[in-house]
Amino acid sequence: MSREVHAKPPATGYNDGMQKLSPRYRHDEAEGLPDDIRQYLDRHFLKTLDNLDVPHPKLLVVFSGGNAVGKSTLAQHIKQELKALVLENDGMKQLLKAHYPDKDRDELNKLTWQYSMELYARLDQLTSNGLVVRDGVIDWYYDRILPVFERQGYKLFIIAYDLSDKKRVELIKKRGDKATVNVDRLIMLIEDHRIHTKRFLSHHTPDFVFHDDDLFDCQPVIARLKARLRQA
Repeated sequence: MSREVHAKPPATGYNDGMQKLSPRYRHDEAEGLPDDIRQYLDRHFLKTLDNLDVPHPKLLVVFSGGNAVGKSTLAQHIKQELKALVLENDGMKQLLKAHYPDKDRDELNKLTWQYSMELYARLDQLTSNGLVVRDGVIDWYYDRILPVFERQGYKLFIIAYDLSDKKRVELIKKRGDKATVNVDRLIMLIEDHRIHTKRFLSHHTPDFVFHDDDLFDCQPVIARLKARLRQA
């Protein structure tokens, strides 16, 4: 039986004393995106996406477990083999950084958050493709993101990465710095990710889990997704 997207309470990035669970947790408002930012990203991000017109039932694929673990590689496999619609936060942020070079990291993060949340809420009107891969970590803000998809009738497919810290550091260093984030910051975020991953997985059960020794074997995930799509 397919599971509806649903975040069980309690679910928040704050403890009972309203202190942040991790130092770098953010609580940006989802509203207030400037019109020029929306128009720019609609033109240069949304309208360039592959598979917008492919008909698929509504199934949201999300990733749990940290950065630099191979999410984007797997997302591309899912896009190519199953004709999924891939929504990549880093892609939005890179476009903003190139077009608005004077904006700092906090402002870029806020604008990326606001645009992505608006985009998720508009998907019903924008595409017939319900197989959506959110290429970004879900753990930190799942309690804010998943209800947007739930209201549109999406089912949920969770891919988790249960890796050793040694493997995580190795992968981060191997990937190196990116335009929007560097190696040192990603290593610093490992403990924050652990906190939010634990919180997310206390409310949701993964459909597939990768470990150190099978990290880049994409075909079992593709097969399981195909089976879920047949059930829809």
